[in-house]
Amino acid sequence: MKRKLITTLLTLVFCLTAVFPIAAAQPTAKDLVLAAAKNIDLGINEGFYEKSKGDGNFEITKFNGSLKEELGDLSGAQFGFYVEYDDSQNAMKLSYDTDIKDIVRDGDIYLQDDQVILTKDFFYLLQDFGFDVFEEINVSPSDVPEYLYLDNPQLRTTWEQMASYQNQQLPEEYTELLLFIVEAIPDEYFSLSTSKVTIKLDKAGLEETIVNLMTKMANESERVADIVISLNKYNFEQMGMDREEVKQELVSGMEGMTVPTREQVQAITSFIELNDFTFEYALKPGGPKSFNVDMDFNIPQSSITPDAYVNGSLNFAMDIEGKQDNLESSYRLGCQFNNPNGLAVDLTYGANSSYTDTVGLSDMAIDVTSKDNKTGELILDLALTGDSVTEIDTGLVLNVPELTPENSLDLTEFVPTTGASVAIEAPRERDLSLVVNGVALEAKPAAGNHGEIMVPARAALEQLGCQVVWIEPNELQVFTGKKTISLFMDQNSFTVNDIEKNLNTAPGLEAGSAMLPLSFITTELDTQIRIEGNVLTINR
Repeated sequence: MKRKLITTLLTLVFCLTAVFPIAAAQPTAKDLVLAAAKNIDLGINEGFYEKSKGDGNFEITKFNGSLKEELGDLSGAQFGFYVEYDDSQNAMKLSYDTDIKDIVRDGDIYLQDDQVILTKDFFYLLQDFGFDVFEEINVSPSDVPEYLYLDNPQLRTTWEQMASYQNQQLPEEYTELLLFIVEAIPDEYFSLSTSKVTIKLDKAGLEETIVNLMTKMANESERVADIVISLNKYNFEQMGMDREEVKQELVSGMEGMTVPTREQVQAITSFIELNDFTFEYALKPGGPKSFNVDMDFNIPQSSITPDAYVNGSLNFAMDIEGKQDNLESSYRLGCQFNNPNGLAVDLTYGANSSYTDTVGLSDMAIDVTSKDNKTGELILDLALTGDSVTEIDTGLVLNVPELTPENSLDLTEFVPTTGASVAIEAPRERDLSLVVNGVALEAKPAAGNHGEIMVPARAALEQLGCQVVWIEPNELQVFTGKKTISLFMDQNSFTVNDIEKNLNTAPGLEAGSAMLPLSFITTELDTQIRIEGNVLTINR
């Protein structure tokens, strides 16, 4: 009897010593979410991100309000498109055709590597809406070559993301950002059942998560800086900013910041009512996933009028279910904003999609209304619908036009664009005169190697109030009072206060005199230009 009892106790002890470690090793609900975030399966056949094609159509089904008086009746306007994608070329083509106010247009837009190529038909389309990008320089789209292009380093992000999608993964920087946010959510807001994992936040959970996020930013500043830089690496590169310098500035800023207290966060969130914040996903592969957010806000307009509030709401719902051969999803968004002394805006958006192994279908609808609460004026009442079909096409051949000096022009050498230098082609067969700050100069502009207008440096810059110094053998220094600029003949790179930048057209010498591209003068010296007849006018 005693022997049986001892045997039973030893067996129980053995079972407990085996069970406890196993139980301790079982992942928590938060562990499962973090693991899932590291290995998100997008569920779509990778072939869609290799070679695919598709077509679709958007239609404005309703267009009313005071904007109708300004833009005309756009009801019934249609935008059809056909898209081709070839990952092997880092290329995409969008062919479009429009029927707007009985005016029919068509054209092509190409993306390849870090370049956007537009057929000039696109600018006729803009003119139909009253946007004439060539008006200020007195040029018609008919005067420009067939293709206009822009170099945009940000496009490289597109191809990198597509490579991630082929592997059924999010880009690494998005995964890191998602992990950082999930880690900040307190454990008690995660739950696990036999069939699903749930994250459900109430207002207290939202406040605690915000405090945790701010604390993590201060404590893990290098990690946050790496995420920010990865998300914006080509932006920083385009602006000529050094990655390590940017990182150190971000780290210093976050390490020195004061983390708000729970009470301070509550003071901000007191204007928000969180009705629902729930994310759920099934443990079974291909099972349903859903995300729902429902919140209202009621914010005082100012301390002067504490009884006057701006109010509104935000509602978002996402549902996804299925595997690669039968994946369905739906998205719903609703936003309301109401300022009793200003605008009231109501927006709803809905979209559905379904994918088989080789074909994807989607549809969407947008409704927007806006009115002036003070006058009762209806500003906009818009309804837009759209649908598309996409399919894998392994035999797709995408032909991107080969650009030459004769058939193309860099758009930044023709019209002003945000964040880019402005360069203007020298009008063909014209002998331009130059007027700077109201003074007619004897020195005249000339045409550069790429067709851009070149301006006599010393004559123009001194008239603009700059000091100009020539340093042998090839350097031109310009002092504006706030900037010290160094340019080098026949070199595209130059410096502004020791920060390196680039020009589309290099400065050069003509008859022993330094000539600068007009893009440099308009961008770096903040000048206004106009070409009227044979006269180029520059004012500062």
